[in-house]
Amino acid sequence: GIGEVTIGGTPGNFSTNPLLVLSGDHIFIKNIKIKYTTHIGLLIGRNTPRQNNILIDGVEVDRVGNFSMLLRNIDTVLVKNSASYYSSRPGNENLSSPCQWPSGIKFFGSNDCTILDSEIAYSRGEGLNFQNSIRCSAYRNKIYDNPLNVYNDNSSKLMIFQNLIYNSPGTNPDLWQTCPADPNTNWAGTGILIANEGGCMNSGNPSYVNCETVCTAFQSTLKTPNVDSMFVYNNIFQNTGRAIGFWEGVTTPQGNNCIKNVHIFNNTIIGALGMPGAGNNGFVNAFFPSFNIFTNAHYSSLQNVTISRNIFTYDTLTYSNMKPYSRTFHASHPTPNGITLSNNLWIKDHELLGTADEVRNEMPFSTYLLTDSVFSVVPCQQNLFWVKNTTPAFDFLNNDYLGMPRNLNSTNVGALEYNASCKITSAEDIMANSNKIVVFPNPCNACAKLNFTNLPPGDYAYSIYSLLGKEVANGQVTGNAAEIDNSLKGVFVIVLRSSTKQFRKKIILN
Repeated sequence: GIGEVTIGGTPGNFSTNPLLVLSGDHIFIKNIKIKYTTHIGLLIGRNTPRQNNILIDGVEVDRVGNFSMLLRNIDTVLVKNSASYYSSRPGNENLSSPCQWPSGIKFFGSNDCTILDSEIAYSRGEGLNFQNSIRCSAYRNKIYDNPLNVYNDNSSKLMIFQNLIYNSPGTNPDLWQTCPADPNTNWAGTGILIANEGGCMNSGNPSYVNCETVCTAFQSTLKTPNVDSMFVYNNIFQNTGRAIGFWEGVTTPQGNNCIKNVHIFNNTIIGALGMPGAGNNGFVNAFFPSFNIFTNAHYSSLQNVTISRNIFTYDTLTYSNMKPYSRTFHASHPTPNGITLSNNLWIKDHELLGTADEVRNEMPFSTYLLTDSVFSVVPCQQNLFWVKNTTPAFDFLNNDYLGMPRNLNSTNVGALEYNASCKITSAEDIMANSNKIVVFPNPCNACAKLNFTNLPPGDYAYSIYSLLGKEVANGQVTGNAAEIDNSLKGVFVIVLRSSTKQFRKKIILN
């Protein structure tokens, strides 16, 4: 797109077709807005031959009646700087159970897929969905206010890191419903769910053999590895219903559906959210009630699943029905101990604590939304309840959520590394005082200097942070102005600090 390019209908006259369908290789899609259809927004995929080398950059899909983006049968696909809003919402407001719920952005049967620096919100189903895909990663994304924010459905070799995954307080609870007309009392959206629904690309005859989903149709056979080799780390989860979920998936196909080698470590998980009276739930939840004792089939197994070095905290009084960790297994299930815990911090005691797990009732159970700043959860001397040093879970854990270096010999639990010099100021004080400060020009084009008015007397330093909380610039304020690098582009937060005061403002640099 050159300039403002929009493909689609209008709010009063929705299209009834997919808005952009592309079939081919080496496709670059950039700077396009796709809006207002009862169908799919962006559809890329063909059965044979597979597509390859697709780049999607700066594509926003808003208010479509199905998937925002369905990326199917692709080898090497990259999505960046893109967004999905309100997928499968328009026209589905009166749906009740049973209903289907397409995802915001779905990689289906794709290999070597990546999504970064993108935003997915308000979908009626999953926000981000990897199904039957291999060697995929998601990082530096904001995924929020979806009934299920991130879903691994039968995908392997998956990396999920440095994402902010959350639900917004005060949002319409209908956003937590996959069938909006159901009168259910629901928890807020799940953080991440791991399962296998036994779905096939082009047939309806799946079976589970040797930890693979085998699909047969028209004398052809397609095998997809079950969930295997998944790493979830350096993420912040906030205000979830269920934070981490493991589900047996669909067990009607013959055989053993495997979930193995899944490692969830060094995540900060803070805050629960749900409707009053929401039923029993687990902040970490494993649900595996099926097992056919006569045929030793039709079940899902767990092998080498670890949950370690995470922080789990939520309001245990308001959400007394929420268990820190809940397991449901058939009495004859062969792998009830396939999940092991270690070196986690928990807000509440439970009977399944693992090796070196600690219970810290003094941990804060909520904070302001961590979209602009993560100061309130930084581990430091003023926040000792977040501090617990352990050996790294894996050698590749070199950085934290902000991209700051981790100590390679002894690193802090949670998504953030210990900060020896941080100074914490009340978020409420910052916000109240910051409302008086004016930054200009804002937005600023080719910006080399920012000016400040109503700044109280004092010597100030400044830091500029990305919306994920990474510091990208710093310096001194001179004469109520700050000279900055004019190569910075995007939306940032500037924090002004003196010895006694601290202010923050959102800025736009073009």
